[in-house]
Amino acid sequence: MNQKIAQRVKELRCQSGISQESLSHLAQLDRKYIGIIEKGQTNVSVKVLSKICEALDSDLEAFFAGIEKPHL
Repeated sequence: MNQKIAQRVKELRCQSGISQESLSHLAQLDRKYIGIIEKGQTNVSVKVLSKICEALDSDLEAFFAGIEKPHL
């Protein structure tokens, strides 16, 4: 799941046309942490995802709607 979240964060950031540094300022997070998130190297809290979504003019519902569901 970390990789799917990582891909989605990067996808939304790139669609917004902003750098990791810009996103970090908008979300009030460390730039290095944004990089770690985008590499899927950490478990991201809902609070942090919410900050990222807000910085990208999105919301959690839209964020998770863009993540492919696993086939059971």
